Amino acid sequence: MPAAPMRAPDESQARHRRLVQLGLEVSRHCPARLIRRHNGQWALTVGRETVYCAGAEGVYAYVTHHGLILSPANDEGITQAATHLAGGAAR
Repeated sequence: MPAAPMRAPDESQARHRRLVQLGLEVSRHCPARLIRRHNGQWALTVGRETVYCAGAEGVYAYVTHHGLILSPANDEGITQAATHLAGGAAR
């Protein structure tokens, strides 16, 4: 059984914090749910879309399960990613 990748606690917390912010923004328009995967990775589900926060050393981006980069995980990027996800969930 392969070992799970090691992550610095502050990196994991930073990703979680950014996903919480995105989840709050998206939940104004459609249902969103923050989940913790079996491998310990946080994910946000919006409709049929799963979004992760990827990156390291303070540079993060919102990425879908299929590898599509939605936006940088900063203040402007949250709005852009939330708009994309809310539009996709409405379909």
